[in-house]
Amino acid sequence: MSDAVIREYRGGDIPEMSALWQAVFGDSEGLVNSFLQLLPDMGTAVVAEVNGKIAGAAYAVTGMELVSASGKVQTCGYIYAVAVAPEFRGSGIGRALTERSAELARARGAEVICTLPAEESLYAWYKTILGTECALRRQRLEAESAAAAPPVQSLSSSEYGQRREALLKDRCHLRPAHTTLEFQRRFCEELGGGLYACGGGICAAYLEDGAAVIKELIAPDGTDAADIATPIGAWLGTKLAVYYLPAPDGEPYLAAIPGEIPSDCVWNITFD
Repeated sequence: MSDAVIREYRGGDIPEMSALWQAVFGDSEGLVNSFLQLLPDMGTAVVAEVNGKIAGAAYAVTGMELVSASGKVQTCGYIYAVAVAPEFRGSGIGRALTERSAELARARGAEVICTLPAEESLYAWYKTILGTECALRRQRLEAESAAAAPPVQSLSSSEYGQRREALLKDRCHLRPAHTTLEFQRRFCEELGGGLYACGGGICAAYLEDGAAVIKELIAPDGTDAADIATPIGAWLGTKLAVYYLPAPDGEPYLAAIPGEIPSDCVWNITFD
């Protein structure tokens, strides 16, 4: 590795961390700064400093819990947005940031370590560092939008969290802290969507390439997910609603240490 110093972030690092994130991932300044504003309540970050400049950063989000079907609760450490400036890639900084992020998550009480690799090929890379493997899979579905009953209601992050817990009672699931859900709300709103209730269910949705992308859809028992997806698409003014549901043979969705996250766990909140 280069002469990088790997350390926990400080307040004075924020401007450079924001600029690096925007350059690497292409997200807006408003969205990135919103995340960094909420970060102290969601978790922490690690930076790589080279000659007084921030060459890389990674985030350990610990504002989330894994709740088993029996009610057992474990704190999760979600490794997020590992970014290295182009001129420092291939030097081992990404690996060092990932390792240190997991260490800090453990130090903050995380019993479960997980991440969402940006592409399928990276699952093998994270396995060499964290020992993680694909834990969850999902399928991508599409439905034509339809402006029909049931009506759609916008929700605050608190309202969404309360309804989410009620719908997922007795099921293994991720339980985000209020601040974590608040960032998910801001993430969706930045992209023209939000958090919604519809037909007794809930969903988190945003706009992308002219479609309503529903990154989480939780329907009550006996309700077809498409019956919630189609009104959401119409509500957001699109002709197409894209939504995701768990599928054992679907695309990889989350990486975790084998055995830590059951394959039927309801997750979805990954800021992707």
